[in-house]
Amino acid sequence: VVGAGVGLLRAALDADCPQSIFARRRLNHFDDHDDANVPVSEQTRRWFEDTHQSVVIRSYDRLRLHGWRFDPDTARPMPHCYAICVHGYTGGPGEMAPWAQHYATMGFTVFTPAMRAHERSAGRYVTMGALERRDLKQWVNLIVSRDPQARILLHGNSMGAASVLLAGADPCHAPNIRAIVSDSAFVCATAQLTHSMADALHVPRALARPAVGVANLLLGRLADASLADADVLGAVRRLTIPTLFVQGDADAIVDPSSARRLYEACASNDCELLVVPGAGHVASLATDPRLYWSTVDGFLRRIPAFAA
Repeated sequence: VVGAGVGLLRAALDADCPQSIFARRRLNHFDDHDDANVPVSEQTRRWFEDTHQSVVIRSYDRLRLHGWRFDPDTARPMPHCYAICVHGYTGGPGEMAPWAQHYATMGFTVFTPAMRAHERSAGRYVTMGALERRDLKQWVNLIVSRDPQARILLHGNSMGAASVLLAGADPCHAPNIRAIVSDSAFVCATAQLTHSMADALHVPRALARPAVGVANLLLGRLADASLADADVLGAVRRLTIPTLFVQGDADAIVDPSSARRLYEACASNDCELLVVPGAGHVASLATDPRLYWSTVDGFLRRIPAFAA
């Protein structure tokens, strides 16, 4: 069990380990097995590369965090409106290009941060939202420090979705956060790692669970973090921000029932749920873009802060 826990930490949470999923992804050896393989059209990719502006902040624990900023891509920008688009596990800001472009076209100023230990951001250990939620607060603080009237949308995919929900449920969150779009969030980091490990090794979850416990103990020693702080289901019970939950009913990475469970537990008086038939993990947009954007845009237009 201890050996399995050490192996899990090194493979799944230590971005610097040469045998980790992160290293394999950098070598394009893991594209069929992670949740960051988001299709991006050539036109959108060029837009992303041609218009992004570099932004750097410091995390609460002094890590250098990097992100990209995009100005509104319309003749009628929405004043004081910002969208922070957060990528998933092992991914990077580039995978958020379709969302960044759409929100910029709507008139938002858009930020696509690289989460700690991803892309150009510093850090070694990924904590599945436990520390990433605190990093998100730093990005929100950056925007508010420059524009106290800022009205902010948080959009996250997969681990990014879990992170934005955790950040929005923090009782000390900035009042400037006016809406959340959560695409394919898991309900609990511990349960998600247990599920993923059991599937990868073809073992019962009862055998994987102790190894995840060991990995979490090591994560506490090495990164001063606990997966227990990434209990998304518990967090949404305190969430009062308008929130849209999205998931595909063919999700093979996160339990397809997760979005409904989060939606039903959410304390906000303004919640919506979109389940896209036939869509896999973070594939709802690719599967049915018309349904996806009509739902997201309709949700945002109902919110006074973002009404046209």
